[in-house]
Amino acid sequence: MKRNLIAVLLIGVLLVIGWRYVDPNRLLADVYYVKVPNAEVATKISDGYRYDLIGYDADGKKRPLTITSSSLLAEGDYLKVFVKEEDPEVTDYERVSDLEVPQQLKEEQDDTSESSFP
Repeated sequence: MKRNLIAVLLIGVLLVIGWRYVDPNRLLADVYYVKVPNAEVATKISDGYRYDLIGYDADGKKRPLTITSSSLLAEGDYLKVFVKEEDPEVTDYERVSDLEVPQQLKEEQDDTSESSFP
């Protein structure tokens, strides 16, 4: 009886401590990468800015995504974004180096930026 009580208490403590460090916005989310375009692409909304972008996963598959931010994002930054299921709304994001980004994203984003120059 004592062992069962101690085991249950130990499991409960581990769950509480573990849940404190688990981000529910990233839990079971798909990971995509995007490159932040210039500020002209951002749409002003009531509580910040909205970006409608194309994200790439590690296999190079594309997907339309929507990122909302309280301030403008730095142009040219690469972001690792977390998305739940088929919802295009990004739940969380973090800045990453260009070494972590899929090659297809770099190639396609560089092609579009070069073609915009006269």
